[in-house]
Amino acid sequence: MDGVSVRAEGGRGRVRKRGLPLGLVILRYFAYVLAAALALALGTYVAFGVLVGTGAVYPANHGDTALAETSARLAELGSDDVGAIDAAVPSSFRWAVFSADGAYVAGDAPERARETLREAAFDGLAVEYGALSSTRYDPVELADGSVCVLTYEYMPQFTSKGLRDALPNPQNLLLGAFAVLAVLVLAGIAARAARVLSRKMTPLADAARRIEEHDLDFEVGTSGVREIDDMLGAMDEMRASLKRSLEAQWRGEQAQRDQIAALAHDLKTPLTVVRGNVDLLVEGELPDEARACAADAAEGARRLDAYLAALIDVATGDAAAFAPADRPLGPALAHLRAQTEALASCAGVQVAWSEGSGLPETLRMDEALVERAVMNVAANAVEHAPVGSTVEVRVRAEAAPADGAGERAGEGGGMLAVSVADAGPGFSPEVLRRGCERFYQGDPARAAHGHRGLGLHVAAEAAERHGGSTELANREKADGGGACVTLRFPLSSPHGAG
Repeated sequence: MDGVSVRAEGGRGRVRKRGLPLGLVILRYFAYVLAAALALALGTYVAFGVLVGTGAVYPANHGDTALAETSARLAELGSDDVGAIDAAVPSSFRWAVFSADGAYVAGDAPERARETLREAAFDGLAVEYGALSSTRYDPVELADGSVCVLTYEYMPQFTSKGLRDALPNPQNLLLGAFAVLAVLVLAGIAARAARVLSRKMTPLADAARRIEEHDLDFEVGTSGVREIDDMLGAMDEMRASLKRSLEAQWRGEQAQRDQIAALAHDLKTPLTVVRGNVDLLVEGELPDEARACAADAAEGARRLDAYLAALIDVATGDAAAFAPADRPLGPALAHLRAQTEALASCAGVQVAWSEGSGLPETLRMDEALVERAVMNVAANAVEHAPVGSTVEVRVRAEAAPADGAGERAGEGGGMLAVSVADAGPGFSPEVLRRGCERFYQGDPARAAHGHRGLGLHVAAEAAERHGGSTELANREKADGGGACVTLRFPLSSPHGAG
């Protein structure tokens, strides 16, 4: 079968084991996320406990528990003992000393908080409530009558004042670390889930790729996920059904080709009889007119024999490849003219054959293919020309078309144009658009003559294989009306044609 790998009989998709539901697979990763969150929370709690246990961090209520002791130590000091005051105050507090007249003396509280601390020292401010936490202020009267205000928040703090001043408080640090680790863990779980799901989908992608490549002789894999396996099972059924359908189509086409080959072979026997008798007539004594008719019949039988041979080759898969070569143009045109005139004489039609100047001596072409193209167009014109009318055939050399098609087809860009015009009903607008399509029979005027929609298609395909083109047109009424078909072939070697 063309383009399809068929090495074994297609059948129904095999019975598949039921895998895990996709929801359960996804739930498993939610469980991973929950377990990771709990582990991180526990790790954060343990880390905080270790920091407190080793004395590196004060607990959140250290300000309350150490306030009385710290106040007692400060009461024995004076405002001039700044170093002793700083040593007596733990890092869980911030402090500021004010003289009796309210002047700021010293402290480690931020400058922006001094006015608030002054209010706490002299106006009785004890607690300040914020959006997320509250701050407590406790004034302590020193030995010389000055006031030291202690302030603290209900939040853990480093025991080292250097770390306290350089870093955020331990609670925020641990929460930040928890957030960063949570994001990293989530990213890792997501990446893991993506890899697993991608691996689960691999059999589906592989099956789609192999079907696209027309390889139908394979077993669709499984993923272990119920919903994906259901899709894989449906794809396996589609693969098996498509394989059976293509095999049946191939068998039908093969039987059809065999029948065509057999019929074509059977036709060779009566054709041989016809050719033998015509040859005898040509060799015998005949009047000139009869001899010419016999010669035309002999030539027609020769062509028919060649077409039958080509038909047998196509049916058996041995069709000759497109093989252009440099051929003398003069003899080829003379042969085409003789065949056209013989064809026209049988239909009571005249032929006006003209050849323009500047034609090359040779043309690179597949001569048999060019002959088929021109004779199909000529036969089409003869069939639709009124009896007694004239079919005009013009052969000429043309310059390269403006769109550059000639330059693409050959180095010189010139084209050999063969125009065949008749005085028949002409082409309808639809035929002008679609006349070269295979099996197109849309024009009732032409379909009435038994057309199968192949003549113009064969001609157009032959011109295209040479790197040329086909043009359908209607002649002006002043020129007699009718249809005109122009075949164009490159005057120089086609590049990559065929």
